[in-house]
Amino acid sequence: MSLMLGLLVSAGGVVLGRALARRLRARPSEEGGEQPPSTPSAADTLDTFPCHLGDVVVRTAERDEAWLAGALLFEEERTVVGALFVAPEAGVDRALFARDAVEDIIWLSPIPTAELALTAEPPHVVDRGGVRFQRTRRLPVGVRRAGSGAPSVGDRAIVAEYEGPGPERIVIVAGSERTLAWAGAVLGRAEYDVLPGGKETLE
Repeated sequence: MSLMLGLLVSAGGVVLGRALARRLRARPSEEGGEQPPSTPSAADTLDTFPCHLGDVVVRTAERDEAWLAGALLFEEERTVVGALFVAPEAGVDRALFARDAVEDIIWLSPIPTAELALTAEPPHVVDRGGVRFQRTRRLPVGVRRAGSGAPSVGDRAIVAEYEGPGPERIVIVAGSERTLAWAGAVLGRAEYDVLPGGKETLE
């Protein structure tokens, strides 16, 4: 009889302990208020962008394609305002630059670090191979890496966009750890197709 009573008391303690644990997990923290929300998916974060992580972007005329494996997300007050997607392929590194609620994208390739004198402050004008590029946008941002393969530039950066002749463009990311640059051409919405790749989650 005493053995049976002991088992019942023990089982009751386990049930009570589980119930208390559930209530403590559900209760907001006394010091920090409510628990922070879970990390949003890339699809939710970039829902107003023309492309997303995991998509394949195809140039309409050239039929060249880029699978968007990773990205540097550029934020203002926790809102993503721009993204540099990276698309590492066999022997060729491609990148795409996109901005919030803008359909045009910039199809890019990395510029070797020795080719430009890159500094912590992007210059007003860049000369590349005798071609002059004028800075059209300078944006201080926070930086987050998403997906896989995105380079590390630090958690703060200045993103600078440059226009050259015709569709030619340069994008410089002057990060708190290092500065990188890409060159390419701007594409209007009729010049590329997006093959959705499904939701990808942020790191």
